[in-house]
Amino acid sequence: MAHLEYKNVTVPIIVQTVGGDLRLRGRDDSWLIVDGDNATVEQLGEGQPYVVRCGSDARITVPNDVDVSVQNVGSDAKITDVGGKTDVQNVGGDLIVRGTGDIQIKTVGSDLRVKRVDGNITLETVGADATIREVDGSVWVANIGSDLYMRNIAGSCKVEAVGSDLVLSLDFIAGQEYYFNAGSDILCRVQPDTNARLILPLDTEVRLDVPAEIEEDADAKQQIVTLGDGSATVHIQNAHMLRLVGEGEEFMINFGIQIEEELEARLSSLEEKLSTQLDGLDERIQAKTAQFASQAEKFAERAQRQAERAAERVRLSMERQSRKRKPGPRRVTVSMQADTPKRKNDDPVSEQERLMILKMVQDNTISIEEAERLLAALDN
Repeated sequence: MAHLEYKNVTVPIIVQTVGGDLRLRGRDDSWLIVDGDNATVEQLGEGQPYVVRCGSDARITVPNDVDVSVQNVGSDAKITDVGGKTDVQNVGGDLIVRGTGDIQIKTVGSDLRVKRVDGNITLETVGADATIREVDGSVWVANIGSDLYMRNIAGSCKVEAVGSDLVLSLDFIAGQEYYFNAGSDILCRVQPDTNARLILPLDTEVRLDVPAEIEEDADAKQQIVTLGDGSATVHIQNAHMLRLVGEGEEFMINFGIQIEEELEARLSSLEEKLSTQLDGLDERIQAKTAQFASQAEKFAERAQRQAERAAERVRLSMERQSRKRKPGPRRVTVSMQADTPKRKNDDPVSEQERLMILKMVQDNTISIEEAERLLAALDN
């Protein structure tokens, strides 16, 4: 495994090709550090960008104030703590984004999870599910293949196409306009003091769990749902059903998020400890420890995806139950044990994974308690 270091880097960085997984994170100093098999780094000229290429997995740290362009990643990618502008052209698998500035994403082959963006998001295509949370700017989305969940977006939103369900937990801001188009249902959680006017087709079914007024427009072509004084405008171009719920649905919407944050916190702690172990080691030991770190991340992220799928099953079960009830203001409760179908683990923990975790305990890389938690997360 190659280990390359460059100091005093102040120009943009282009990650041209990564054949496997990419882990890219920002750092507080001016160093560019690349670890990966067959990795190469080339500066195009004085004052010009650095170009990084890697034939398989790559771990890259960059100064957190430079612009970064990721052109092609063969498998999964994780980008964290990059303060400059970020441009992602193509990721073949899943993409995780945490703590960035303005970001443009062209194509993600599988799932996308975005959290804590200090700027705007421009997103073209996601092959499966997407989660977008804690954005200080505006969001524009062209196409999501399956479900989309959006929460705490400070600016305007435009979502041109969602293949399946759309779940919204937004504070609609007075004077802002929002556009949504979903292939199936839209579930929207609103605050008691929400002021919004939702304009949608007449053939879209509307279910209200909060006080609101429904009327047809003058041409009898659309229906308008008004909350409060209607100072924010929400355009819904297509959906089978729109359901507005209040704070009583917070548990349902946040269940998957709570699981995600707990696993993310454990993973971040584990990654930090593993990264610390790299300092002062020779290249051979660095390569082996970095391999353990990459494997641990994959295992924990796989467990996180399993937990998210379980939360989605709970949500769908609750939605099926809600459709059997009569419309009108109500409060929904959930029994986790009764509503969650049992499902055999698709990815049981292998003996190799257990031995790898025990090896990290033996090397004092992680504690026994952390190993037990990681094994429990994988088993469940």
